[in-house]
Amino acid sequence: MVEIRLENLRKTFGEVVATDEVTMVLEEGELSTLLGPSGCGKTTLLRLIAGFYVPDRGTIHFDDKEVTGVPPHKRNTGMCFQNYALWPHMTVADNVSYGLKLKRVDGMKYTKGAIEKRVNTALGLVHMEELGKRHIHQLSGGQQQRVALARALVIEPGVLLLDEPLSNLDAKLRLEMREEIMRIQSELSITTVYVTHDQHEALSISDRVAVMDLGYVQQFASPREIYSDPQTVFVADFIGQCTFLDGVIQSVGEYIDVTLPDGQAIKGRTTIEGYPFEKGEAVKCAFRPEDLHLQQMDPSDNKITGKVTRTIYIGNGLEVYFEVGGVSAQSLLDPDLDMKAGDSITLFAPHREVMVLPLGGVEALRKVPGHPMATGKMPSMASNV
Repeated sequence: MVEIRLENLRKTFGEVVATDEVTMVLEEGELSTLLGPSGCGKTTLLRLIAGFYVPDRGTIHFDDKEVTGVPPHKRNTGMCFQNYALWPHMTVADNVSYGLKLKRVDGMKYTKGAIEKRVNTALGLVHMEELGKRHIHQLSGGQQQRVALARALVIEPGVLLLDEPLSNLDAKLRLEMREEIMRIQSELSITTVYVTHDQHEALSISDRVAVMDLGYVQQFASPREIYSDPQTVFVADFIGQCTFLDGVIQSVGEYIDVTLPDGQAIKGRTTIEGYPFEKGEAVKCAFRPEDLHLQQMDPSDNKITGKVTRTIYIGNGLEVYFEVGGVSAQSLLDPDLDMKAGDSITLFAPHREVMVLPLGGVEALRKVPGHPMATGKMPSMASNV
């Protein structure tokens, strides 16, 4: 197993900054996901780890060895590409064995028998042991993905790199292959870096998630922490559904008092320990649809009133969209609730379920004393970038 340490990585293409100030530790044996929209820099970061790109600045370590300038074939990584990159004229077994035939151990080639044994083992891992003699065009999309995964695993890499491996599969196959990847990663305890733009995929398979935007990692934490304690407006908006209400801080204490444009008052909590909120500062109040309730749980709960604009029945719930001070908000309520457009609605939210977020992304994080974005300090296992 390999621990990957990235220190202050920057990569540009001409005047385009693809990644910048990336500093984090990908723990050995964990599955870490690079998540973000198209063009955010996640694939560039994966290719830096693989060695296909050389950073303009910063270093990459595998355990105690610096590999920043080491070519890809000497990093002992296995990679699955988005388009699988399989040889159409070869059989499944030949595709899987290709890397072994090129690999040398202490200058020695693998014997034919050793190659055959390891290919069979790799195909067994992906449940393809009976299809070794088939050609690629005889396989389904899911089977081709399994072959690509077996080819990456057969060389027994210290690091497994997956670049949107499920993007070409239909919904059912995506779920099936997601489970397979989780099973194999768990069985082998191999350090894995997984690139995706699918938030549900990232939350379901990852030990930790790095949420990226415009080349920066805005937060690196467990899926639960990313969802419940997003550190920026971008992270809160990208992960799950979230409603944002503009407000101005009235006071800062255990909870933060905020006034909305229509005069309603809200109390909420910060998700960024040590952020220097100030009275009069413009902020965003954020809450998840499931955190708004028709019944008041406590006399101190936030009270939010608005007018329903539409409702959507989704089987296990009723999505209720309503307007608060000119802003569209969303709640998830009982599916049997009788509510329609034009109705007035009053909802309640405990203080702890309302997040008060500063405006800005990386710029806001730089204001936090001791935060990696402000100091360049290497984050520990539980810290955020």
